[in-house]
Amino acid sequence: MGSRWSDSHIRQARRFLLAEAAAGFPEARHDMRFPHATGFTGAEERQSGDVFARAVLGGLLLDLAADDGDAELRHFARQQADYVAARRLSDCAGGWSYFPELPELPPDLDTLAVAIALFSRVAPQHLPLCRKPIEVALAQRAPDGTIPTFLISADDAPGRRQAMSRGTQVFWGNTPDAEVLARFYRSLLMLDRERYASLVPLEWLASRQEPDGGWAASWYAGRYYGTRLCADLFELIAPDAFATAAARGFLGKVHADATAMDIALSDAPKEPLRALQDADGGWPASPWIQMPMGRPAGHVTRTITWQSRTITTAHCLRALIDPRA
Repeated sequence: MGSRWSDSHIRQARRFLLAEAAAGFPEARHDMRFPHATGFTGAEERQSGDVFARAVLGGLLLDLAADDGDAELRHFARQQADYVAARRLSDCAGGWSYFPELPELPPDLDTLAVAIALFSRVAPQHLPLCRKPIEVALAQRAPDGTIPTFLISADDAPGRRQAMSRGTQVFWGNTPDAEVLARFYRSLLMLDRERYASLVPLEWLASRQEPDGGWAASWYAGRYYGTRLCADLFELIAPDAFATAAARGFLGKVHADATAMDIALSDAPKEPLRALQDADGGWPASPWIQMPMGRPAGHVTRTITWQSRTITTAHCLRALIDPRA
């Protein structure tokens, strides 16, 4: 391993992540109850999903391994790619669902994006699994370049398609979401920049940027995660754009109530992360995923959040190793 691992904080965090990886990242599994009384029809009320989190973790492990080719980290990243590939849905053309056993939840553009990115980097043999989902997504592309987050296709099994359509109408809504679009189009650029660059909806994304340079996210807690996704796309496609400079300004400072995840995703100094690290090498979980309930009616009745020490630790470790990763 390279000299960066000589830092005790970094070394402890690496050990924490490797132990979680060896166990199959159990702490990164999201469990949630979807009551039958409220209209959900899953075989069990309690649903579980970890495909999205493990695809994200696979990418983070690759980021951590990049500089010195850490074979152990790359091994676990490949394991995550194989895990994700094995869990592609057989009854939905859109590919992967966050809660795969919940009939009302369709495959989503965000999970497709992290699968594409992970396969592109470490397991290109799995990329054919993404061809049909990409077709489904681009077939729903509007003239302004936006694509709704949930992917429902005429090729889906009829019963599942009916349940998913009802789910978007009653529970989730199905709008384009800035942070999801940013991740999806960035993943397409990894596949073929020349082919897909002209499709990126930079004008639409810029129109959703807030006055302070950040973006509000639909599916992520706080504003740093979604802003980081949007900012990275602008840096890649339009580094001289006003939106890019404004995003840099937002990410360059951290607010007083920022979480460890916020600090890790910002461009601000990373020294505060060391003080927040736990004795076992991990970091306290920061809110990450959020699910706003009631979107279709235009009135969010409650927002459910989920957090993971593993996800937070991976982001914090990457930030300590490379503040601009």
